[in-house]
Amino acid sequence: MAAISSNEGGGELWFSCNDINDCLLTEFQIGEESIQGTVNSATPVTPESVLIELPMSPEQSEIALIPDIIDELQIDLRYQDDVIGISRPDLQVTIIIAQSTTVIEFEGDSNPTDGISGLYYVEDEPLENGGDRLLWPEESIRVLLQFEVERPGTWQLNLRGASYMFLDIIWSEDVEARNIDEPSSDGNPRATDLETNHYGALVEDERDCWRFDVSDHEVLRITFVWEVVPSEIEQSHGQPDLILPDRRLAPSPDLETEVTNGESRITWQWRALPAGEYDMCIGGRLNAFQPYQWAGIIAFEGIGPTSPEEFDYSSYEWEGLGMKADEIGAEELGAASGMMALILSIAFLVGLVIEFRKDTTSKPIRYGLFVPGLLILLLGGVISPLWAIGGEVQSSDEMSLEELIEVRLDQLWHASHPGTPASSRALHVGATFGMLDGEDLSVRLIADAAWPLDDGRWQLHIPQIYELDLESLIFAKVAEKGARPSGDNSLDSHSRSFILLSARTLILDLLMLEALLVVDELPDSNVIHLDAEMVKSGSSGTIQDPTWGTRPADISEGRWKLMQQNLYPYLISITLLDGDRDDLDFRIQFNNDIDHNLLYSTTAVQPNAPLLESQHLWIIAGISLAAIGIFAENRRRKNAKHILNQMVSENMWN
Repeated sequence: MAAISSNEGGGELWFSCNDINDCLLTEFQIGEESIQGTVNSATPVTPESVLIELPMSPEQSEIALIPDIIDELQIDLRYQDDVIGISRPDLQVTIIIAQSTTVIEFEGDSNPTDGISGLYYVEDEPLENGGDRLLWPEESIRVLLQFEVERPGTWQLNLRGASYMFLDIIWSEDVEARNIDEPSSDGNPRATDLETNHYGALVEDERDCWRFDVSDHEVLRITFVWEVVPSEIEQSHGQPDLILPDRRLAPSPDLETEVTNGESRITWQWRALPAGEYDMCIGGRLNAFQPYQWAGIIAFEGIGPTSPEEFDYSSYEWEGLGMKADEIGAEELGAASGMMALILSIAFLVGLVIEFRKDTTSKPIRYGLFVPGLLILLLGGVISPLWAIGGEVQSSDEMSLEELIEVRLDQLWHASHPGTPASSRALHVGATFGMLDGEDLSVRLIADAAWPLDDGRWQLHIPQIYELDLESLIFAKVAEKGARPSGDNSLDSHSRSFILLSARTLILDLLMLEALLVVDELPDSNVIHLDAEMVKSGSSGTIQDPTWGTRPADISEGRWKLMQQNLYPYLISITLLDGDRDDLDFRIQFNNDIDHNLLYSTTAVQPNAPLLESQHLWIIAGISLAAIGIFAENRRRKNAKHILNQMVSENMWN
């Protein structure tokens, strides 16, 4: 077995030594408990350097995907001299994986606070792989330990579990064990039956060829199923060379491509070919490897699913896959701006100002009732609605849902280009809605209702999501980018890759978007602002095309993982019909019902709201105070007029 593999414990490399000059990285803890050496002539002027080299053993026999970080690295090294006693020297660790080199510097300690411990320890330390994540058979891993000492003394390296390096190997494959279709070549095809299920692997630029008989038929279909491998070693999945009985090349076939959970199923279909003996070959490219299986079938029209006519060319309608609340008991949502309240409040304010300007000698009424009523009405009936109106407007740093999808499609177009490095593709495809670590997901949404959850929370229903025509948006992006069909009117490989990738990615993005729209209380407005700072997270999905690799900062990693496990579909099948008419077919299945208790109410979801809660009560309070003031003032004036009339009447009689 290889020292590095995706088997349990396959990424554990233990430091093992028989003596100073015989050290290895091994799968198991073997060798001596420790090794040590003596330095006799070191001085601060002429320090001595000690180098310990540990190559991996046994040699690598599988191809493996190396992670971007070291899970754990621990080295138990100590130095003892007559002056300081036990100390830790400065240590340089060089990790060589194939052609890449990573250097980690550890600062020593002449007075360790942890006593005699000589541990050098890091976790989640980046590996400098230069974008090359693959370790091929017979390539090596080596660890070099180097340190300098300035005084005579004795160093000791503890082993047998005390010193190790752990790597998380998420994928590996035994190339030779999978390449069972050999030997074969153009000049020596393997004899077989067309309808047999064939297994093999396309290794680098080799040619795999078969020879089989084809009887009378109307339709010949050959389906290749390519297993999931890291994108940097995927084969090109090009059209096979089908050689007719007269040794000419068969005409261009119809192509049907389906991606199911990252596994590509490509069906080539020919019509009305002659009966006889055929050869078929597929070719690979350098530095690529991918297992496959294939089988052929001959059929007549109308028997089984053998024709593109089975596509109905209807647009895919979003089924609310992330809506886990119950529509029964839904509360309709409307705008919170209160435009009518604003107009009425302004009208009352004008009247109050007119009344306020009348001469009066009652300061208690003026400043005890009129002014407070006017201020309360101004705050609750004008400022608060204006605040809500301003909050309903899309800000300059916000996107609409359509704009967000447009930006996402542009990103996926570049990510799906054949020249895009695999690590860059995985980084951008895997980010939630394309938002990388440290970026803000800022989008304005309009909800028409809030659906109740069993635990008293609410999930927001966004009609815009259900109005999206994903197929039209995707095919329009292909047309916008100027992709030209080939001579047989089929799309180029970049466009096909983009269409399948973007369809799958948008489905998963929308699924997570719906799941995030959970709030604790019924909103006051139908305008929803989603403003989330996105941070790096573990992802779900396939190796080459992960998903949900960034999360809102207020959702913990553990809870995000639960949401991923809860939401990720059991089956995502997308079939592309590429021909005179283009169409997509979608099939999405879940293993079990999504548990809404695992959905998280993130603070990033911010329904718009007026400045003051229950602003109508503030308006009523302001109008009431003003009305009481008017009533009291009018009553005071009426009494004053009555007294004045009495005084005038008495003077006249006198």
